[in-house]
Amino acid sequence: MANVTETPTYTAGVYQLETTDPIIGGADGISNIQAKQLASRTAYLKVRTDQVDDAKGDFDSIGERIDAVQEMAEAVGPEMSNAVTGALKFALDQAAQANAGIRFLRNVWTQSGWLILTNRGVIFGCSVSKSTTATRNLNLSGGRCFAGGQEWPVANGPNAASVPSNTGSGSIQVVAYLYPEGYYNYALAVTAENEDVPENGIPIYNLVIPAGNTDSTDPGLTSVTITDIRRVEPDYPGLFDQAARAVTYIAEVPYDFYHLSLFAMSIDRMPERLPSTAVNQLGWARNGFTVELQSHEDNVIVFWHAFALRS
Repeated sequence: MANVTETPTYTAGVYQLETTDPIIGGADGISNIQAKQLASRTAYLKVRTDQVDDAKGDFDSIGERIDAVQEMAEAVGPEMSNAVTGALKFALDQAAQANAGIRFLRNVWTQSGWLILTNRGVIFGCSVSKSTTATRNLNLSGGRCFAGGQEWPVANGPNAASVPSNTGSGSIQVVAYLYPEGYYNYALAVTAENEDVPENGIPIYNLVIPAGNTDSTDPGLTSVTITDIRRVEPDYPGLFDQAARAVTYIAEVPYDFYHLSLFAMSIDRMPERLPSTAVNQLGWARNGFTVELQSHEDNVIVFWHAFALRS
């Protein structure tokens, strides 16, 4: 992958992409005009900063160089001293402006990063209920789930997972989730207190366990509240009722509009299906944006690049 060509020149303006502009990459492509202009400005400011760094010579700082020059200037008269001091002050002012410009270009005008869209849920079934035959257990009904860009079977599981006790003085929340068991099946598990769902897990129920809720005080989980949080997508992989979304925060830009480029770099998908990854910008603000996945893939790693533009 090649880099854009940089020339140390200060472009007077930054080209605004129009709605009629075609998406063309390459060295002279219109989609790279802004990046080349901004990169050239950065190179220009870097040259100015290097010139100021060279001005300090063998001294540790510009301040020490000024002191040395001041001593030399005083030896030849006040006129020389004033002239040299003025020149160095001007150089320092230029360096400050150059450094501010570089920081602004890097942190505000153009920004980039990565985000991950996780696309997992239930196609049908996979509900849980309190067991009546075992202490503090949950039953799991069979069904199918989706993860990693594929469908997976979920078998019936009487007494499929146990719920932890709570010996503390306040209520706690844990999560019932599906996880891959072997090569062809997903099973049920429950997190411990203050434990996150594993990266390959699919959260399906929240459980609130009141204080002092143990095997002896509540063997049948009568006082435990179970809330369904399943993402059910019966038309997977063709249609989604709740598309996967991600919110990304950025350094606040100074204008009311910025251009956002999104590139899907890595995905999990069904081997037999053709690539269909579609990541769209759903909403935006000066300090962030929301994107939505409009395809069946999972673990979609997206590279984003934002250009702040004048409105």
